[in-house]
Amino acid sequence: MATPGSRTVAPMVGVVVVSHEQVAFSLIEAARRIMGMIPSIAAACVSTGEDSASILQKVAHACSQVDDGAGVLLLVDVYGSTPFNVAMTMADGTRAAEVVAGVNLPMLLKLATLNRCTLTPSVLANELQECGKRSIRIGSELTGKVTVTPGGKG
Repeated sequence: MATPGSRTVAPMVGVVVVSHEQVAFSLIEAARRIMGMIPSIAAACVSTGEDSASILQKVAHACSQVDDGAGVLLLVDVYGSTPFNVAMTMADGTRAAEVVAGVNLPMLLKLATLNRCTLTPSVLANELQECGKRSIRIGSELTGKVTVTPGGKG
């Protein structure tokens, strides 16, 4: 079920951002400040030392908050981490679901521009993965200037 005031006429793919500490919450808030309201999105923030059962409960609860029948896309901060492994259990075949690791702010900004009523979690995952990759840049590659490292070796 989507959060109050965020329902659409057609079912929309829900999004859960899963992270260590408060990163997910901060990413969502930053995206909202830039783009405005982003419907059917929730944060699942995991504390250091939290056990898998507790993390599973948080992620499952967040999924149930945003899934109105079109499925769920889980965006996780770190590939291979416990939160990532727990998020992967949501893609168990009981609903349309996909997981993407390495979430960043440009991905959430792109998400705000996509029509989640017409796309599947898998298509959304591919769109956001490409956006995330394109947003990672090295300054010297863009400027053509060589960076100088300490000791004079570039």
